[in-house]
Amino acid sequence: MIAPVLQILWSHRRLFLIVTSLTFVALAIVIFTLPTRATVRSAIEIGAAVVNDKPEPFESPEHVARRITTVNGPAALLAMAQKGISPLILNTLQNPSVESIGRSIVISSTIDPNGENEAKQFQEAIADQVIKDLEPPTRAWRENVASEMSIATKASDSLEQRIKADEDEIKRIGALGDDLQGQLENQRANLAKLYQRAGTPLQPGEIIVLEAQIRELNEQIASQTKLIGGFALQRTELTWDIGAARRLYEMQVKATADAKFDQNSFSETHVSLPPSLIPAPTNSRRLSLLLVAFTISVLAGFGTVVLFHNFVVNRV
Repeated sequence: MIAPVLQILWSHRRLFLIVTSLTFVALAIVIFTLPTRATVRSAIEIGAAVVNDKPEPFESPEHVARRITTVNGPAALLAMAQKGISPLILNTLQNPSVESIGRSIVISSTIDPNGENEAKQFQEAIADQVIKDLEPPTRAWRENVASEMSIATKASDSLEQRIKADEDEIKRIGALGDDLQGQLENQRANLAKLYQRAGTPLQPGEIIVLEAQIRELNEQIASQTKLIGGFALQRTELTWDIGAARRLYEMQVKATADAKFDQNSFSETHVSLPPSLIPAPTNSRRLSLLLVAFTISVLAGFGTVVLFHNFVVNRV
């Protein structure tokens, strides 16, 4: 069966070559005159804050991508139309490719190179609107962190002053206690001397005076001993208060450090890739189209030969 087909082709080889060549040339001309396409691409990174040691975006990138296609994109096109941009260019920008990758939103517009500036304006307008939409939660988070830092800083400053005041009070009580302890030792020494004197023969009048002195010294010793005990109790209470204040101070310092870390780890919504022109790989595209054109040309030549052969046979 193949042999007759080959014989038919060989017998009409000139017709086959002419039709195949003309078809291929025509298709090649069409391929090389096709308008060149290009892509304008940009990327927006959604702002994030650290939550549980993990950066969390202020809004889901998937939600932002859907809002771009349904709200921000049409709004940007409407604004450009009001500025007098050509409807043909606006038509090519109507359906941009919007993709969320991690925290990034990638916007791509396939256009004629003549519409490069308009495509960049379109994507810049979208980025500006996305940043504007995410400003309220960003500002609220920033203000919240600033408030936490301010409260923690004021609390730590107050606790630091409280600790210093308690330490100064302990020093003052210690000095008073040491002074009273010295007086108490002197009084006890004087009391011991009085007791020794009481053991010697004395006149009745001297005994009365001595007993009065001993009673007075005992009262003073008891009063000062009680006072020293009170100072010791105050010192213990102040020491405990300093310990509690230091623990609270460390907590506030940690809270300040955590807020500082959150503030430093915070990232605002920004354009990570400005709108840029990415030319399409025309060489590989044209080569594949030429291969398709060659296949079509061969089929056209073969079909023409078959039709011509049948026409000749039927006439005969």
